[in-house]
This record gives sequence, C-alpha cells and structure tokens, in this order.
Amino acid sequence: MFSDKNSIWYMEIGSGHTWAAVRVPNDKYAVIANQTSIGTLKLNDHANYLASPGLAKFVKRHHLAQVTQNRVNYAQAFGTNNKLDATYNWPRVWDGQRLLTPSKKQSIKQHDLALFMKPDQKISVATVQRVLASHFNGTKYDSNGKWVGGYRPINVPTDVESHILQIRNDVPAEIAGVQWLAMASPATSVYVPFYTNVNTTPYQYQSGTDQPDQSSAYWTYKLTRVLTDPYRNKLINKDVRPAQKKLNHQLQVNLKQSDQTAQQLTGSTLSNYLAQQNQQNADLAQNTFEKLNQKLIVDSSRQTKIVHHQDL
Repeated sequence: MFSDKNSIWYMEIGSGHTWAAVRVPNDKYAVIANQTSIGTLKLNDHANYLASPGLAKFVKRHHLAQVTQNRVNYAQAFGTNNKLDATYNWPRVWDGQRLLTPSKKQSIKQHDLALFMKPDQKISVATVQRVLASHFNGTKYDSNGKWVGGYRPINVPTDVESHILQIRNDVPAEIAGVQWLAMASPATSVYVPFYTNVNTTPYQYQSGTDQPDQSSAYWTYKLTRVLTDPYRNKLINKDVRPAQKKLNHQLQVNLKQSDQTAQQLTGSTLSNYLAQQNQQNADLAQNTFEKLNQKLIVDSSRQTKIVHHQDL
C-alpha cells in the first residue's frame, strides 16, 4: 500500500517479474488476503492503473492471460485460484466484506469477490478494528478463531500482532500519522494509538523474547488470550469486552487531547511530546490488561469449579 492524505494505491508483484498498481476509489475499500487480487488492468488509464513497462507483451508472450485493447487480468496471469485459496484466502475476504457491506449477500465459497466494494456506512478506525478481530463472528463458521469447516478466519488465537496505519486529514501533517497497534490476538487485546513522528518507542515494545515475562507488551496481551481460551466467549464477553470498551474510549479521549497540545509545538519539542504521549497510552493500556489478567485468573478458576461440579 502507498498512501498520503489524498489517495491510496495498492501494488502487487507478479512472480518477481512484473508489478501492477491500482488506485483505491475514494468511496470504496479493499479486503485483501494472501493472494494476487488485482483484476483487470486498464493500461491506458494512468490516473487509476500503473504497471511495469512491457507488461502486456510479457503476458502475451508467455500465454499467461488474454490481452485485449490494452487490458490485462493481472490475477489471472500471475495469481492462483485453487483449493488453498478456497479455504485460506477467499473466506477472509468474504468475512471482511460481510462486515463492511452486509447488504451484499455473498457465499463464503465464492471465488469472484470484488477487489473494491462500497461500504454500507463510512468506515472508521473502530470499524477496521472490528474487521481485524473477526473470526466469522455471528456465523455458523464461528468457533472463536478455530477453522470450522476448514475456513481460515481473519483473526486466529495465534496472531502475533495487528496494526492499522492511519493518515488523518483533520490535523497538521506533523501529527497526522498514527499507528494503532494490538499485540497478540486483537480479539482479546486493544489497539493502542501511537504517533509516528517520534524518535523512540515505549519501552514495553523494545523488549521481549520467546520466553514469557512480566514487562513486555506482547506477553501481557498474550496472557489475556491464553486465560480466556478454556472458556472462550464466556470470559471474553464477561471480562474482556467491558475492559476493551472502557479503555478504547479513554484512548480516544487521550488522542484528542494530545492533538490539541501537539499543534502548538514544533521540531524536537513536538517529537518528544508525542513520544511521551505514546508511553502514557502504552502504560495505561498495559496496566489495564494486567489488572484484567488478574481478574481472569480468578474468574477462570471459579468457572472451572462450576464446570467440574456440573460434570460430577
């Protein structure tokens, strides 16, 4: 993805030999899985399509796809559409489009899903968060991230991190870039907003190994995922969702307040201030989840007693 505050371009590399890019329409979105997704390229329309020199000749010479009137189907020429895509890729595209355009009725088995689609409502950061945390929620394929029916969900319990890169139009360029970062599984984590115009990052994100610890951000949020796993939706709905909702609201408030102060600053003073705000938000989020984890230990233990008593 290439983006500024005015437009977004999506680029793909075809088998290491060619590349193609398409401009994302202003009123549409794209849900893209791990496959070549760009369809028909209109090679004469340079305002919306770009490609490596000689692309049409290359495709035609190697008999990869039909080339007619300077139009090439890039996914057909360089992509796949096989059994793996049917279980691993298309279902995730279907789920994202299901959430963003529920008025469009489609099947999880469809292979002809559009690259760009118009949402039923304007898309906010919170909407994107909901999509990235989705595991076919509310459908018969939902089992808290498990591969029910062999379909790979967007969010699985083994996720390492999830991020949203935002360029805002309603603030000065120096503070426009925000990276929303959720460590571990976003379904049981929280997206913390981080200014990108900084010269350092919060200490919790500078450390961590493959061994659990009590300081790194990853292991705090990973512990939440592990603690909820035995009872899944029960503890997520009871404990995690309320904590997420309250914390998300506070992080939004913090970002709005720090935006106001930041607009009065420049240079190193600005970048230092933004880094301080990042650290404060990181601390707030991690402290909240550390307390949540303690509560989950208690509630999980109580739930175990209830379940075992019922079994007896």
